Amino acid sequence: MSASLKTTRTVGLMADPGLPSALAYRVQGTLPGLLASALDSGVEWTVEVDDQSLPLDANGEVELNMHAGSVRDRTGWDYLVYLTDLPKYSNGRPMLSSTNVGYRSAMIALPALGVLRLSRARRTLLQTIGVLHEADDARSLGQGRISQATASISAEQTLISDHVDENSYETLKGIRGRLQLLAGMVRGNRPWRIVPGLSGAMAAAIATGAFGIFYTSIWSMADYLSPARLALISLLSVTIMTVWLITHNSLWERPVGNKKIERGLSYNLATSLTISIAVTFMYLGLFVVIFLGGLIVIDDQFLSLQLKHPAGIRDYLNLAWLSASLGTIAGALGSSLDDEDSVRKATFSSREYARRQLSKAESASRDEG
Repeated sequence: MSASLKTTRTVGLMADPGLPSALAYRVQGTLPGLLASALDSGVEWTVEVDDQSLPLDANGEVELNMHAGSVRDRTGWDYLVYLTDLPKYSNGRPMLSSTNVGYRSAMIALPALGVLRLSRARRTLLQTIGVLHEADDARSLGQGRISQATASISAEQTLISDHVDENSYETLKGIRGRLQLLAGMVRGNRPWRIVPGLSGAMAAAIATGAFGIFYTSIWSMADYLSPARLALISLLSVTIMTVWLITHNSLWERPVGNKKIERGLSYNLATSLTISIAVTFMYLGLFVVIFLGGLIVIDDQFLSLQLKHPAGIRDYLNLAWLSASLGTIAGALGSSLDDEDSVRKATFSSREYARRQLSKAESASRDEG
């Protein structure tokens, strides 16, 4: 079919700021070709990206159907796919995507894609757009019933609605699906962003860790302790700082409503993993700084004299190991100087932060009532 005879279809990817937006721009260039080869080569496909968020309702959810029509009218899109970093549930299961052929719209919850998102995102986009396009073709041919059925992704379960204006869902199933959701939630929180926001914790950790370079008693203790004991101290220091950051900055959540136990478990486990990964990053950075500082400041002959045996690289490593653990424990107290709201913003994606702020305000309102 010649290009002049091809019909055109524009797919709009509306994405929350952050990882959803980055993913949308990443697939924008290749998606038209994939749509042509996998869905309909007789269509000239165009993909546009709009990196903005739809408002949350009182329950902290995005009600896409309320906005889909106005968004498509404003943008001129044939199909709207909304990419969000909010974890969502449907019928008690983690939701991967929802599709509504009546509104020509779909939503993809990126946390359900897990850690390795790109290939899963392309596959889910093809599936959801395929459902919308199939229904659009059926509508143009005057068919009475518009099917929302499509090939199910292997690890998910499809819940299909018989009504054109109701959503159909693709949900994760089983323990594997919930673990995939948990990994995706941690990925969405981007633990590596937290460390720069913990300036007070880093200052206290570095200052305390530096004592290990100058105090010979710490040299002797690091030399005496076994690797197993040093490892236990490291684990204890990371755990102490993780618990302190969660409790001091009010990162623990108590959801209400349906599936509150499962949602509370997944939300709080994702938060705990996010913070512990961030603290581990900080610990490793502190370890490297102290190790290099020890090599520069402490002469090996002087270290040998204090330890009463020839000193080698292992002794510098043990010294950094113990000092980093002590510094991390001090960093927990130093984190009290960091702004709580800044820590929360650094811990969660923009949409998860907004949802939690809404939930916090709702809880405060219930307590006052």
